[in-house]
Amino acid sequence: MSARPLVIPATAQQAARWHALRSARDRSVYHITWRLGCAGRVDFDALAAAWQAVTDRHDSLRARFVAHDGELDMVIHPAVDVTARLIEPDVPDVGQAAQEFLRLAVELHTQEFHLDAGPLARLALVRIGAREELILTVHHITVDGWGTTVLLNDLSTAYASLVRGEKPVFISDAITFHGYAEKLRSEEERGRWRRSLDHWRTALDGAVLTTVAHDREPRRPTAVGDPGRTVRYRFTAQADSGRAALARELGATPFSVMLAAWQIVLARGGERELTVGVITVNRSTRSEQALVGFVSNSCLVRATVDDQASVREVATAARDATWNLLAHQGVPFPVVHAALPEETRSRLTNIKLTLNYLGPIGRDLTLGDIGLTMLQGPNRAARADMAVAYWDGDDGTLAEIEYNTEVYEEETVVRMMRDMDDVLVMAAADVDRPVGGVRVLTRSAPAAR
Repeated sequence: MSARPLVIPATAQQAARWHALRSARDRSVYHITWRLGCAGRVDFDALAAAWQAVTDRHDSLRARFVAHDGELDMVIHPAVDVTARLIEPDVPDVGQAAQEFLRLAVELHTQEFHLDAGPLARLALVRIGAREELILTVHHITVDGWGTTVLLNDLSTAYASLVRGEKPVFISDAITFHGYAEKLRSEEERGRWRRSLDHWRTALDGAVLTTVAHDREPRRPTAVGDPGRTVRYRFTAQADSGRAALARELGATPFSVMLAAWQIVLARGGERELTVGVITVNRSTRSEQALVGFVSNSCLVRATVDDQASVREVATAARDATWNLLAHQGVPFPVVHAALPEETRSRLTNIKLTLNYLGPIGRDLTLGDIGLTMLQGPNRAARADMAVAYWDGDDGTLAEIEYNTEVYEEETVVRMMRDMDDVLVMAAADVDRPVGGVRVLTRSAPAAR
């Protein structure tokens, strides 16, 4: 007799994603797609077998979601057969290859996942002439960005074994998502979240979300799933050096310095009272760091930035806010949001600006011994007005900004990133300079309810 599926309650984060999808204009808004350029020819048979091995290894890749009586369950199957796709379009004109790669990436990215059927991850190899790209797409309800990195590392390990004619062997046992979900339920039931909930009620009292002033007024309030695009920005070497120097001087993380630079840009753009979103990895243990699943969390950070304040003071406050955020990041944002007073909750329903540090995900990517390069994402829907994700690449810091095309032009997004770049360079040169003397082109505004 075959083993029966394991049925567990979805986490608060997963349930929130599911509810958001029901009203999203574009359901691909919570698809995560990695486009990976390949530096060598991929053995497709080995790739397909590696994909099956990784699916067998991680329970979140064998999951689907079923709703009943207003509740959402995660159904984890003991085994799921998966297939990778090999796509070899006929492109006679080599000059059209780049356009065809992007077209196919968009097509694969936007293809709908059926949450109640699964699987909720897919892999394709696109081959045009001598060029190849891997297109890996997962649904955010089951895997987050960090988890996608773990998944890719395991895929590389399995592929390397298979091309040698060996059975895939992983260096450690997989960490199960259902075990992590059980830990969350236990923490909530035992009252482990009370202190953090008290912190967030106090920290967010009276908060109003901040956004970048729109280039044009939308016909209705911006929302999850509005039309969107991504744009890439490479920080200058001077900005990277400035961020590192300021972090050393203040005993701060490079992330908190980046947050401070963003706050200075937004404050000089018009709004002194700021509330922006930060996406945290939310993996405090080694086992959680090895987990393929949806673990990341959204937190809100407030700041008051006066013209008289020095760069040092703003960066120090951002450093302290980051430590507070990390101390209380373990409570899922939907739980925090539900615990807020109604008046506060109504103002903080849809986070408009988010900042997300992805670490060194762009470095040393491989499939076996084939080098991989992260290419610009094919997103066509926006989760927020602007969502800034940045990471440490081989040649410096890269950012990819997903933005709402109904209210912004690309040049507005690039202008904000250039302002951040300039602030990082200036801050390192004169950390005691008052922020009132900083000139930016970005304009900020309170978010409409």
